[in-house]
Amino acid sequence: MTDTMTLSRDTSTPVVPEQPELDLPSTLAPPVIPSASRPVRGKPARKGLPASAIGAMALAVAALLWGAWVTKSLMTPPDAVPMASVRLEQLVGEYVQGQARSAAPPEVVTQQTQAFMAALGNELKRRGQDGTTVLVGEAVLSQNVPDITDQVRAAIYAKVAAPGGAGAPAAPPALSGPLGQ
Repeated sequence: MTDTMTLSRDTSTPVVPEQPELDLPSTLAPPVIPSASRPVRGKPARKGLPASAIGAMALAVAALLWGAWVTKSLMTPPDAVPMASVRLEQLVGEYVQGQARSAAPPEVVTQQTQAFMAALGNELKRRGQDGTTVLVGEAVLSQNVPDITDQVRAAIYAKVAAPGGAGAPAAPPALSGPLGQ
């Protein structure tokens, strides 16, 4: 006899562990639909965005347009201020030289000088009322500022007689050199 023992296994019947059976319904029930989502007969369902979303979009577009306008307004440089220069030293010097050559008594010279200075001040004020900045010509270094000295001279002598009774003094010849360009 042999001491060995052989185990044999029967493979014809499968070995399955015991499981409890589940109770499943034999037919499937229809899905439950909430009653609030059912369309009401006679009133069609509204499609599209709600009014609050449309209002919010319109408000956002308006805010963007306003922001673009404000940005453009702030970033645009202001219009150039009109400027002109008047050589006051030349005008007053011409008048004083004319008065020095005249044979008028001192009281008349004083009255005529006061009238000339008042006319000069009024003319410069009139030029500045339309927004033009009138600069003293001797202080202007730029060639881009127009010189209105001759126009002011003509306007003053139209109101006040020239010294010595003659017409307006002739303009001195143009200066040459770096300052009289």
